[in-house]
Amino acid sequence: MTRTDPLVRLARVVGDFGSPFYDEERQRDVWNEASAFGLQLVLWTTMLSATLAIWIVGAPAVPYVVAALCLLGAVCMLTIGYAQRLGVTVTDPGRMLRLRLLLYILLFLALCAGLLRAAFLRETFSASFAVGLASGAGAALFALTVLALVSRRRSRT
Repeated sequence: MTRTDPLVRLARVVGDFGSPFYDEERQRDVWNEASAFGLQLVLWTTMLSATLAIWIVGAPAVPYVVAALCLLGAVCMLTIGYAQRLGVTVTDPGRMLRLRLLLYILLFLALCAGLLRAAFLRETFSASFAVGLASGAGAALFALTVLALVSRRRSRT
């Protein structure tokens, strides 16, 4: 008997997938769609509220914005990791709505610009913080681009 992946075991406990609720196919489909809607809603509202907070409040909002982004990033990575552990690739660029992705990237860039603005205008953070922020954002965008290109290449073959 093979052991189940720890992430899959954790997801089964958190999601309570053994519940009789999941026995009925329509309920399961509706719940899957509702969960996907909820995840996207949390993703967009967190990014939008973090962007607004950093531009309106400025430097004092940075710790809260960073904490929210870390939590959001962890949840998204675990969600994608779970799907990948079960053989589903969710990063296929062919499936992503290009306009939505462009809007998300613009929102992300506005957030990064707000963080840089808070760092430089308030002189609260060191230059190394701003360099680290810019480097991290650039590395994340580079990684996403590489993943999209690799996924596109795999889908063509």
